[in-house]
Amino acid sequence: MVNISYTLIKRRQKLYTKAYAVLCLIILLSMGFFSYQKWQEYSLFREAVSKNKELTSILRDSVTDEKSTYEQKKNGFDSLSKEIDEKLEFIFPSTDDYTALTRQLDLFEEELSKKNNPFEISSIEYQPAEELENYSVLPLRMSIESSADNFTKFLHQIENSGSLDDQIRLMDIQSIRLNFSDDEDESKFIKFTVQINAYFQK
Repeated sequence: MVNISYTLIKRRQKLYTKAYAVLCLIILLSMGFFSYQKWQEYSLFREAVSKNKELTSILRDSVTDEKSTYEQKKNGFDSLSKEIDEKLEFIFPSTDDYTALTRQLDLFEEELSKKNNPFEISSIEYQPAEELENYSVLPLRMSIESSADNFTKFLHQIENSGSLDDQIRLMDIQSIRLNFSDDEDESKFIKFTVQINAYFQK
């Protein structure tokens, strides 16, 4: 009887030992699998963090370069904008500024007039300015004696007025009245009266 009990106890101990060993093995395998998974996740996170740091560094350098480029170009843009504003103020001024316009017409005369190729403005008559919906107009009438060549050049200058490159006050011709002479010598020249509108901001 004692032997049977001892044998049973011994079997139970072996069974418990096996069960404990199996349980320990399961726990170890579970811990190993869990640790492996976590290590894989940690490796992925560490690689992602490393890449993010690298990307952040690249972006920081890119931002620095872009900022530097912008600052360099901004000075050029500011300078260009100022230059355009100055030119616009000249070709499309904020007031009638007929004094500057008279100087420009005098310059036309000076540039075009040559000994055998005359261009002479005999009178300039400014009329009251007119305020329209989006801009204002300064009408003027000029009497001019000119060679045929300079007559064409003058019309071309007025046609190209308002250009930022040429910096000629924005104007257009409303009407031209030609005066012809019977005198053969005088007929080489054109006498004409021109009605012009010069524009300025409202």
